Amino acid sequence: MRVATAPDTFEGRCVAASLAANAIVTGVAAGWLWGFRLLSQPELPIVLVPHGSNSLARGAVVRRTNVLDDDDVVHRPDGIAVASPLRTWFDCARDVTDERFEGITEWVIDRHASVPALWHTTQRLAARGRTGSGRVRRVMEQRSDWQKPAGSMLELRVLNGLRDLGMPELVRQHSIRLDDGSLIRVDGADIRYRWAIEVDHVTWHGGRFDAQRDKQRDRALRRAGWVVERITDQELADRPAAALRELAAGYRSHVSRTTPTASRTRARSREVS
Repeated sequence: MRVATAPDTFEGRCVAASLAANAIVTGVAAGWLWGFRLLSQPELPIVLVPHGSNSLARGAVVRRTNVLDDDDVVHRPDGIAVASPLRTWFDCARDVTDERFEGITEWVIDRHASVPALWHTTQRLAARGRTGSGRVRRVMEQRSDWQKPAGSMLELRVLNGLRDLGMPELVRQHSIRLDDGSLIRVDGADIRYRWAIEVDHVTWHGGRFDAQRDKQRDRALRRAGWVVERITDQELADRPAAALRELAAGYRSHVSRTTPTASRTRARSREVS
């Protein structure tokens, strides 16, 4: 289905779908329109219509719902009725894997909504038997509310992999203030033991100047009393399990010979008093 005067583009098909049966574009189709990370343009628009509406004959994937509030719909200037970012996020769960949905969730938290807003949407929409509800709950329940969004899907994979190996949950995107007042942000950190992990995307971010900058950052962190470990996307592609085990072993070795930061602070306080 398309508007006869409109070019036969994906957006044109979305306009045509929006004009029929009170349909709104949703799911991965809406995610692509919103620019969600990790999504590519689907072949056909995916549209949501209220129960009782006439079905679209062709040109779109039609799904029905009995929960469609005014806040779920955004009307674009080009005529496309698209699901809101929160409704789009929830409806994406039907068509992607747990891992990809987790990455989408981090992106939505970073760009569109708070964790409580995602939980509110989950409680409103996750009915028993609704496709995708189980995936939404699994991803949300394994995420700590205090965590900042992960910087990338690769970073998320590393942090989750280390957690699965028995390491404590690392603080994501932790900012460390240096003596000169500047801030360095690391991908993951155990603040108690001043241990940090950086995930390097060498396949697209590995030139000479990037490497030089990373070495300068690492030296500055060492002067501030931090240990920094790095892992690259190439290592994760070639030997993911072994690379993560080595990181976990290095962390445990560091912890075994290090006094937690809080304990050092208390000891200094006792000495001063």
